[in-house]
Formats: sequence, structure tokens, C-alpha cells
Amino acid sequence: MTIRRTHRIPAALLPLVTGLCLSCGGGDSGNAVTPQAPEAVARQLTGLEIVAPRASLRIGQTLAPLVAYGLYDNGTTGTLAASWSSSDEAVASVDAEGVVTGEGAGSAEITASFEMFSSSVVLEVSEPDDRSTRDRPDDFEGPQIHAVYAVPSDREDRNLDRWGDVATSFEAIQNWLAEEIGYRLKLDTYGGELDVSFLRVSFTHQEGDGQAGGLVHGLTDEIEAAMGLDPDKIYAIYYDGRQAGVCGSAPFGGPGAAVYLSCSDATLGADPDEISTFEAVMVHELLHVFRAVDPCAPNHIPGSHVGDDPADLMYTKQDRVQRPEAVIDRGRDDYFGHGRSDCLDTARSRWWEPLPGGRVARLSLAPRVRIPAGDWPIRCGVEEEEHAEPPPD
Repeated sequence: MTIRRTHRIPAALLPLVTGLCLSCGGGDSGNAVTPQAPEAVARQLTGLEIVAPRASLRIGQTLAPLVAYGLYDNGTTGTLAASWSSSDEAVASVDAEGVVTGEGAGSAEITASFEMFSSSVVLEVSEPDDRSTRDRPDDFEGPQIHAVYAVPSDREDRNLDRWGDVATSFEAIQNWLAEEIGYRLKLDTYGGELDVSFLRVSFTHQEGDGQAGGLVHGLTDEIEAAMGLDPDKIYAIYYDGRQAGVCGSAPFGGPGAAVYLSCSDATLGADPDEISTFEAVMVHELLHVFRAVDPCAPNHIPGSHVGDDPADLMYTKQDRVQRPEAVIDRGRDDYFGHGRSDCLDTARSRWWEPLPGGRVARLSLAPRVRIPAGDWPIRCGVEEEEHAEPPPD
């Protein structure tokens, strides 16, 4: 999400630029006067715009530098070495580079000033979420998906659970799914809010990477040791580390799906109305846990993916181009909503919650899909050893 605030004032009238005049020399020399190049006219600043990655943060959270852009009379822009200030340092402080830190609950106006121009953006600061290292009591019984934020033993804890990034990521997923297929995931909640467990794993970042395809198993083993594995739950893991070559992995029909946050420069949970790399990868891996794509699908390719539509979320051929969209089984013929009895249809999975009336037209704009170039198609480490007959949904 990019928050922009702009302030403009009329530009002064530009000086008139005279046309070129050619003249001829006299006498016997025969030399012509060389035409003079037009004088360069300096562009003039007409406004100032602030670009902020989001409009809210939590106490203790740092917001990446805000950027001040100058707007010029010739239609160009450029970054400015603006001066930064906060209307309330007790709520949000800002340093000389535009880095904002949440200090206390409330709202504060962050202002950028340059010469005679200034512009402001209002940021809301709230308390961080409570952290839990266990699976808290469920709001409802039955199948559900439990979110986990896992960090290697030697990596910085970025508080993605406490700052709300994981919760916002799943909110974006739910909004997109409602628009795309008319279903939402059955998410594990506690007190009406997404229940996110924090897990500091016992292995280092390098040791995790060394597990290769077994990393998702290592993570679910750690979850089992810390809080147990509920057979009625799938564990959706945002792991703040890497597995070489992939952005996510999941055992086909297994207990958990893992997304590796070191695989991309995308931001987790930047906007509830926008999915990016990590949200797309999470849904992709969860569909593998739901046993997509079955070999009986007409467009199935090795790796439990499809090979017909480059915009399909389950497409993984190597023509890495930026896609303006991501869709779930557009033709409803491979893994979702085909209705065939002889081939697995993930629309019948017990992990979905159908919305009354099916697909919804949201009051706001439809969720945007913004996946950076190089992150599409999804790089997946699915394991296919469990293509056996699925359990009844």
C-alpha cells in the first residue's frame, strides 16, 4: 500500500525563450555565423508529495523511510532532501532520513518540508498484538487453518505476529479469495481475531536451508514439539528464513504449508486489499495440502501443477514474466469447481467456508494482485509422495 499526500502551488511564469536567428557575414570572408543553441531552462518545483508504505504501525514498530518527491512544472518528479517533523513525538517519532517509529497509541502527522513547500501524512499508531507461543482455545470446533510465525534460532525476530503483518496478510488472502472464488479459508481464531502462534525453532537459518525439501517437515516437527499437532488443523507457516530455490513448500495432503520470507523483497501483509508474493505462495501451498493438482486433471503437469494458463496460481513453467493477475483454475476444469466425481475437486475440501451467494462484489475496489517481476510463476517445493486416495472431506 502506498500512501500519497500532495501539496502544490502555482508555478511562476517561465521566461520567454527567443527563437534562433540566423545571419550572414559580409565582405569576402563568406563565413556564416554559427547558430546558437537555445538556453536551457531550469525546471521549477511546483509541489511536494510524500510516499509512505502504509498508514498505520504498532508501538515499537519502525516504518521504512518515508520518501519526499518533488513535482516539477515539466511533469517530472525527483526525490528531495526534505526536513522531517512529527506533530506528536510521543506517538510517532521521525528521524532525519524519514524513518518513523511508533512510540505510543494515537495519531500523528508526519510533515516533510523543502524550501517553501510542505506536505503531511497522518499515521495511526496502535498497541502491538499479544504474543502466544501456543495454540490458544478455538472460537469454533472443526477443521481450521492455524497461522504460525516461525524464526530460525539465529535470526532477528521481526515481530510479524505482534505488528499485525501476519494477520493483515491473511485478511488480504480472505478478501482476494472471496472475490476470486466465493470461498474463504476456515481460519483459527481466538477472541474473534486470527490466532497466530510464535515459534523460535531450534535450528539456525543455515541448518534450515540445508534441510532442502525437508524443511517444511522440520517446521511441522518443531510445531508438534512446541504445541502439538491437531489433526483437525492445517498449519500455515510464515518462516523468516529460506530454502534455496523456492518460495514455499508443502507435502501433498500433509499437515502444514510453509512460505519462506527470504525468497523475495515483497512486503508481507502490506495492504488488506492487495496480495503480493507471500499471499499468493501461501494459497498455492495450501492448495497442495488440499491435494491439488490431481494427476487426472486435463492440464496436470509433473509437480502437481498445471501447464495451460500462465496466470493460474498453480502454473509453474519457467517463463518468468510479470503477470497482471493470478487466478484459481480459470476454466474450472483442473482442480477447483469442476464437479467431476472421478477427479479430486478442491472446492469440496473441508477447509473452505463458502460464502452465501458465492462470489461477492466488494464495496471497495477488488483486491489487487501485485507480484514483483521474478516472483512469478511461483517457485514451489511440493512433495508428491501422498497421491493416495484422499480422506473424505
